[in-house]
Amino acid sequence: MSDAPLTLRLLSGKADEMAALQAVLEAAPTYFHTATGLPPGPAEAQSTFTALPAGKIYDDKRVWGLYGYPVHDKAVIGLLLLAEAWQRRGIGRAFALLVEQAIAVWPEIVTLRIGVVEQNVGAQAFWRKLGYVETGEVKHAEVRDVFVMEKPLARN
Repeated sequence: MSDAPLTLRLLSGKADEMAALQAVLEAAPTYFHTATGLPPGPAEAQSTFTALPAGKIYDDKRVWGLYGYPVHDKAVIGLLLLAEAWQRRGIGRAFALLVEQAIAVWPEIVTLRIGVVEQNVGAQAFWRKLGYVETGEVKHAEVRDVFVMEKPLARN
């Protein structure tokens, strides 16, 4: 694992992201052999961004990247944000729980972390309802201080 924070990031298809994604896909030849009977092709990353299920459009498509964190037993949720029109409908809670489920398959991760801007009391309340508690750590960001919150990762 790298020394950078473990974050889940929505990818946009920029050249550096495509190259990194292609490298990951090529490093998983067993999956491709099992799924297709062939090794990964030279344009798998591009296909990941462009292939759509029937009835879907590109606005429905999301490709995520996972980036490393220096503490091997903790994962950081970098930012969970919904457009305001979609807030307070239970979607954020559902999204956060899906992220937790995705992270729960990594046996080394035992704790989830998130940083919440000090002035964002609504977000603090949201994360508290999901079981996060303040660690006492405060990160001094460029504009605002960020409170660090954590919770043990639940496993099924």
